[in-house]
Amino acid sequence: MAKLGETNVRQYLESRGLTVRKIPESNFKTVDFAVQDRGELVFYLEEKTLELTPVAWGSIDPVYNNIARHIKEAVRQFSSMNPDKNVPNVLAITSMDPTKTINHLFSTLTGQIITNSGRLQLIDKMRFIKDDLTLIDLYLWFDQDQFAGHIWEVACAEHQEKLTELLGLVD
Repeated sequence: MAKLGETNVRQYLESRGLTVRKIPESNFKTVDFAVQDRGELVFYLEEKTLELTPVAWGSIDPVYNNIARHIKEAVRQFSSMNPDKNVPNVLAITSMDPTKTINHLFSTLTGQIITNSGRLQLIDKMRFIKDDLTLIDLYLWFDQDQFAGHIWEVACAEHQEKLTELLGLVD
């Protein structure tokens, strides 16, 4: 299924006039794609696919831990390819599970969930990724083959401006 996620993300980027080059696997950690605009490298992109997996009723940790593991792995890959963030780092997550939504990504990134009563509740376990988040500039979320939304890391306004223009994102 991961190849399907990569294909969908590639099509999304190419539909915006960008050139998407697959980076070959090597002995060191690499990301999936180098994305270019008019021949210039404009960002690196890693795609992670969330498979359809059964979760015990009432259990939220597996969903958030799964997303957090993907973020940690992507951070290792970006650290190897682009540690100084000379160009933006973008993580695209494709959910093949209709029960996993962009809200799960938000909760993983912020460490907070919204309870049935509408209150915010901390997920203490998610704090282990907090220090890694500044290496990723933008998170793109796909529900299977459809772009469903994005979440910014606000560390670099210059990268945000460039990505907004390239991807036609609206806040």
